[in-house]
Amino acid sequence: MFALPSGPRLARTGRTQEQLGGDMRLLRIAAALAFAGFANLAVAATDYPTKSVTLVVPFAPGGSNDIVGRYVADRLSKIWGQPVVVENMPGAGSAIGSAHVAKAKPDGYTLLINSVTFTMNAAVQNLPFDPANDFQPVGMIGKVPLVLVVGPALPVKSYDEFMAEAKKRPLKYATSGLGGVNQFGTEVLKKAAGLKMEPVHYKGGSPAMADVIGGHVDLFFSSMTQALPQIRAGLMTGIMVSSEERSPATPDLPTMVEKGLKDAVVNQWWGLFAPAGTPDEIVQKINADLNTIVNSDETKEFLAKDGGTPAPTSVEQFAETVKKETAKWKEIAQEANIKAE
Repeated sequence: MFALPSGPRLARTGRTQEQLGGDMRLLRIAAALAFAGFANLAVAATDYPTKSVTLVVPFAPGGSNDIVGRYVADRLSKIWGQPVVVENMPGAGSAIGSAHVAKAKPDGYTLLINSVTFTMNAAVQNLPFDPANDFQPVGMIGKVPLVLVVGPALPVKSYDEFMAEAKKRPLKYATSGLGGVNQFGTEVLKKAAGLKMEPVHYKGGSPAMADVIGGHVDLFFSSMTQALPQIRAGLMTGIMVSSEERSPATPDLPTMVEKGLKDAVVNQWWGLFAPAGTPDEIVQKINADLNTIVNSDETKEFLAKDGGTPAPTSVEQFAETVKKETAKWKEIAQEANIKAE
């Protein structure tokens, strides 16, 4: 307990015993309210969620973020016993949906699923939010490599044949849009291998893929999901994958690391984000439940269909990945002069 000043000391304060007693009562009330606030926070984290949660997908339906997001939403709703509603908010390379989550109440009831695009956008666009300070990374879900594919314009069948041809002349590579993962992946490869390549930009992966198949462009660093059907149909030739380890979907294709290009490793990943300021207890609970899903055999099988693998992380590990990749893509964007249109 605090001791109230009395006698001469009380006189020097210029306040009466009654006034000081009132001050102490206010202090006790404030302390009680603070304790109640901490107690309520702990209860909220334990009981979370007590109502439906919105998971924002900042892309149109049908893409990898949407497919993975709906899978995770369904499994989280089963764990939590509350609906997890997927809401698509496409536009501006994921910036519209991301901005919505950045401004949402930080209580765990509005979440974002995004991919490596989150860190690439931060490198090349002026965004309506601060990627570093407006979000709390929650956890990674999975990752999938890119696969380098060539069409009839570049009749090679192996990595060695590709490199021999690539050193003879500048090659033309397709992108699904300026500043996207295809361009970043190719620019990383170009730098690591000392090659000369020129981008040809398209409005999406489908037209880019069509022109590679048609022989108008030499190569495309494609998502595994998009490339696998074309490789299996014999319309394109896979050369290598961008990951550290071989993909179970393309076990015969070498990796960047195997070919001495460890600086060219690029993984397309998906992860959950919450608005900055979301209580740590809630963030940690979401991370723990997400990891329960990610570590399941069901998720392993789900991701393996398109060449992906689970990638469970702690909150801190995922936050560090986001920080490092944002810095990495900014440096590459500056060196390769990649700027948003």
